[in-house]
Amino acid sequence: MRNLGLDLLKIFSCIGVVVLHSTRSGFNLEHYNISAHLYYLGTYAIPLFFMLNGYFLLNKKKLPYSYVFNKIRGILTIVFVWNMLIWMIKRDFNVNPLMKIIGSLIQEGYAYQFWFFGSLIIIYLTLPIVKKLLEKDYSYSVILLILIVIGIVIEMINTFIFHKPIQQYVPQTFRFWTWFFYYILGGYLGKINIQEIKLTKFIKISFSIIFIISPILLFYLAKNVYHNGTAEYFYDSMIVKIVCIGLFIFFAKIEKNIVLKNNELIVMLSSLTMGVYIVHTYVLARVAKYINYNLWYSTVIILIITLNISFFISRII
Repeated sequence: MRNLGLDLLKIFSCIGVVVLHSTRSGFNLEHYNISAHLYYLGTYAIPLFFMLNGYFLLNKKKLPYSYVFNKIRGILTIVFVWNMLIWMIKRDFNVNPLMKIIGSLIQEGYAYQFWFFGSLIIIYLTLPIVKKLLEKDYSYSVILLILIVIGIVIEMINTFIFHKPIQQYVPQTFRFWTWFFYYILGGYLGKINIQEIKLTKFIKISFSIIFIISPILLFYLAKNVYHNGTAEYFYDSMIVKIVCIGLFIFFAKIEKNIVLKNNELIVMLSSLTMGVYIVHTYVLARVAKYINYNLWYSTVIILIITLNISFFISRII
């Protein structure tokens, strides 16, 4: 049965990605404002996308390489078509399009957001092996614990030794310790019965407060510890990991707690999220040309316009 709560989580994560890209130019580490708050709220978007993918794929009964290669073929088709389309529109005929296609998978070239697809391809290639390793009951706990320790060590090195994120020396595509953690975590949350987890009113209120104020803490760390405001360097933070778990459980339980209306709208918007992920950077680039970021409310206007146009284009496609 379809879980509409997870469809809503996909929409939430999709909006978070657009928030990340549309608000970063609206602040610097000297001044905290609405742009900074929105930006760091968007930090949870990418980890949640990996968790959602792991939730569904790692809990399939069978995961043969034939299925994996079919998924990879679908991703490569998207990457090839979009890069070739941009290559022709730009008339970049003196540039080898193959290099642009490969470059987009490691956050370079025409479509820097396609690094996410590059990471997924690598994870997909290992999925049958990973699924076999996770067959034993204790495997999830052991692997997740190892990946958590790696994340903590990296955070300690960043904080006490280098005073800057060492992740910056590794392209996002290849930060396997991070992406495998969130992916396997999603698989684990699919293995347990989330609906049996009891969320008291106190827990809901406490988590809501933590989620709302977490951008303030991330901004403080970015300014005083990392000296770098980019959200991608917080994905190894325990704060982000805990909030992501809370968000996932909260959304997964929505259907049981409230009656969701407009089911068809939720399913439709959920199906457009990948399209929005692909086109939003191009839409944002055009919108930002006509709106001045200097005004405090400009970020919100740019975000809303970019989201609406991106969903509209995705729907047409």
